Amino acid sequence: MRIFLLGFMGTGKTYWGQLWSQQQHLDFFDLDAAIEKAGGMTIAKMFATHGEQYFREQERSLLRTFGAKDNFILSTGGGTPCFFDNMDWMNENGITIYLQTAPKILKERLIKEKAHRPLIKDLDDTAIMQFIENNINKRNKFYMQSTVILDTEDVTADTFTKIIREYV
Repeated sequence: MRIFLLGFMGTGKTYWGQLWSQQQHLDFFDLDAAIEKAGGMTIAKMFATHGEQYFREQERSLLRTFGAKDNFILSTGGGTPCFFDNMDWMNENGITIYLQTAPKILKERLIKEKAHRPLIKDLDDTAIMQFIENNINKRNKFYMQSTVILDTEDVTADTFTKIIREYV
């Protein structure tokens, strides 16, 4: 079983992925953490030093290594599905779950952690909301290709068990 969690930054992919992986006795991986480990630097430093294109290439390459693994949940980066053929690849190689979250909720979460988010670290609160809305509009065509679409306001610890029963 290969599960790919998708969604905008701040949707709770890591939180839910860790919780569900413990419940189901699956390995949990965070793609951003794997990229940082492989690159020997934070994503913020990678963006600053090499740019977004370099980061996206590393992301694509590391994502593909999960084709050799099984029985895991992978929390992807917010933009992962939107570059190269990543969305198609994830759908062909596992179950994709989109954690959909309202922009207002995302703004509240992201303002608190913007120092760790290279794409928003220099934005004020108004610009963050505009950034969220613009990017969700651009990314939605990819996110909506997911096997499962969950509104995070309705997600519980038991949600994953129901998904597994239906899709595995």
